[in-house]
Amino acid sequence: MVKQSKVILRRIVPLPVRMAIRRRWDHFTTWCCDRLPDSYVQRSQFKKRFGRRLNLSSPQTLNEKIHWLMRYYRHPIMTSLADKYAVREYVAGKIGHEFLNELYGVWDDPTVIPFETLPESFVLKVTWGSGQNILCRDKSKLDVPTTQAQLAKWMKRSEYWVSREWAYKHITPRVICERYLSDEAGNVPTDYKFFCFNGEPEPRFVQVVTGRYANHHRHMFDLAWTPLPFNIKYQPSKEQIPKPSRFEAMIAAAQVLSKDVPFVRVDLYCTGGTRIVFGEMTLYPEGGLIRFVPDSFDLSLGQILTLPQS
Repeated sequence: MVKQSKVILRRIVPLPVRMAIRRRWDHFTTWCCDRLPDSYVQRSQFKKRFGRRLNLSSPQTLNEKIHWLMRYYRHPIMTSLADKYAVREYVAGKIGHEFLNELYGVWDDPTVIPFETLPESFVLKVTWGSGQNILCRDKSKLDVPTTQAQLAKWMKRSEYWVSREWAYKHITPRVICERYLSDEAGNVPTDYKFFCFNGEPEPRFVQVVTGRYANHHRHMFDLAWTPLPFNIKYQPSKEQIPKPSRFEAMIAAAQVLSKDVPFVRVDLYCTGGTRIVFGEMTLYPEGGLIRFVPDSFDLSLGQILTLPQS
């Protein structure tokens, strides 16, 4: 009956009217969701993902402790580290400008981006977003009006409202443009994600992401480049992942960058086999909804992290 009603409505209600109604409905539901308490959003998302209640009074697993940090840890530096533009100053001060990707520009309004002066390939990022990136390999094929509209849409709503990741809440929305990083085949290079706990001298382990937009795999290694007995969401491929030539230097960079925070994932690239390039600092990986395989490692890793007093 419901299906038949939908078919009838599609026949009698013009498409532009249906689209306008849908836009208004989406706007209304977003407006309602944004007014829900942070604690409710966190608990409901956690319950939906894991099928159990979120324990914030005595968190044990890594995911629970990430949610605790989202809810209670309010150090001002967190906002700067989450800001895709402001973090550049932090990185330059800690490990040097040479680790930063080339910056082509930063704008408050996507309509003023001078696309005609940008190089043939580049990446556009919204400073208060997660995954809100536009990768342009060939500028001649870029739909500029669509790109501007997408960036403007992203700039209207902070990532904070999606899962209440506090560090995003007070970021100024801007668009930055950086050099498009690629490997020898012209694809997105391998991403090395260092998980750093308690501001300790060395990261605990590294997640290696290959084939981000083609044949996506994730591999976990300790700092001796020994495969670890768990993964995150994706099963690893059987391919042999070579240790990057500057792995020790990458560890050192992650060590310095993570010194001031209780928990962070430092993302780095190694381009051309020699140059280390900073990617980002991820304070709340996957919004505290990480799917460990097997899931027992959620608790094991949670025991490593010591939460701050405030």
